[in-house]
Amino acid sequence: MSKHRKTWSLEEKEKIVLHSIQHCVSSSSREFGVSTVSIYNWKEKFEKLGKSGLEAGAMTDAERELKQLRRENEALKRIVAEKELAIQIKDSLFKKSQSLKK
Repeated sequence: MSKHRKTWSLEEKEKIVLHSIQHCVSSSSREFGVSTVSIYNWKEKFEKLGKSGLEAGAMTDAERELKQLRRENEALKRIVAEKELAIQIKDSLFKKSQSLKK
């Protein structure tokens, strides 16, 4: 198994997708040496976004929004975790100071 991955140009992807539409995915996979999973992914993006969907990193609006929401969610989780840690530290210090006063 080679360590180098083949990168496909936009035109090659389009040709493979159109071939898979006319024929079948498995025959296109054998003919062009592409995995069937890649062809199905390209085909789905081609149907949703057209030729521009085959470009590297192309996302639908829903995918883009989901990615942004996940980033925001992670940032909010970090903020909550930091605040929780600060509260625990304050509680711990308060308990220690109360026990020293007695």
